[in-house]
Amino acid sequence: MNTMTDQLHELLSLHGLMLDWAKLGEWEDVAAAEKRRQELLRHIFQEPVRKEHVEEVRSALETMLSINKRIMILLKKSQGGISNDIGSIQQGRRALAAYTQNAKPMQSSGRERVNSG
Repeated sequence: MNTMTDQLHELLSLHGLMLDWAKLGEWEDVAAAEKRRQELLRHIFQEPVRKEHVEEVRSALETMLSINKRIMILLKKSQGGISNDIGSIQQGRRALAAYTQNAKPMQSSGRERVNSG
């Protein structure tokens, strides 16, 4: 069985990968890694942390929280970008609809003027 140090190292490595993927916008990979992260956390904390590992666990948790904050910031930026893209698409559709409406040939009223020149 892995030691606490090995498990924490694996967990921190996974967090690092998640941050790298978030920076690249690879959100499916981040989501898939989240499942593994939860498994590792459940395994590590299925029993109380032994006294000799408290400092190591505390340090790892601080690092993970810091990385999680950075991932969340990237996620919010990504969602903001998506919102901007959606807004641009909607604005483009409105502009196209207005153009189409105004570009239709004017319908004749049946009374056409004839120049008597």
